Amino acid sequence: MVYYQTIKSLFLDNAMTELQKKSLSQGADRARRKFGASRKLVAPPGRTAHREIAVKSPGFLAFSGSPSQLIDRMRDGINAHAVPAIADRLHISQDKLFEVLRLPKSTIKARISKNQSLSPTEQDRIYRAEKVFMRAIAVFEDEGDARDWLGSAIRSLGGETPLSLLDTEAGYELVMDTLSRIEFGVYA
Repeated sequence: MVYYQTIKSLFLDNAMTELQKKSLSQGADRARRKFGASRKLVAPPGRTAHREIAVKSPGFLAFSGSPSQLIDRMRDGINAHAVPAIADRLHISQDKLFEVLRLPKSTIKARISKNQSLSPTEQDRIYRAEKVFMRAIAVFEDEGDARDWLGSAIRSLGGETPLSLLDTEAGYELVMDTLSRIEFGVYA
C-alpha cells in the first residue's frame, strides 16, 4: 500500500531561508531513502507548490487517508481485522495487545471471526496504537527501534511501557508528548 505524505515545499516562497530549504530537502531525501519514495511537485491552482512524497507504507494503516475519510470510516466502523494486523506489526501476540490496550479478548475474537466492526471504544484504542507506532517510526527512523521503545519501560512514563498507556486519552497524549520530546532532543 502506498500513502502520501505531503511536505509543503516553500522553495518558491522568498521568505524561506537557504538553511530552511536545505533542511526540508534533506528531510525529504531521508524519507525517500528510508521508505523507497518517489516525489513530484504538485501546485494546486492559486496555491504554493507542495512536494508530495509517495512512501511505501510500513504496513497495516487501517486509519490512513484524509481526516474526513478517516472520520467517515471510523463512524462506519473499522473492521476487527485491524487488531491482528497491528499485533503482527508490533510483533506481539493478539492476547498481549488485548491485555495492554485493555480490550475484551473474547468479544474482539468473535468480531474477527464474524468479520464485524470494532466498537467506537475498541477502534479508538487500536487507532491510538497505530498512530503512536507510526509516530515512533518517524522519530526513531527505524521500525525495530520504534517497536522496542513501545515495549520498554520508560522512566519519564513512570516506568510504564508506552503501549500500556494507550488505553486512555491522557496516556496517549503523554506518549505522544514524550515522542516529541525525544524528537527535539529534550530529556524524556
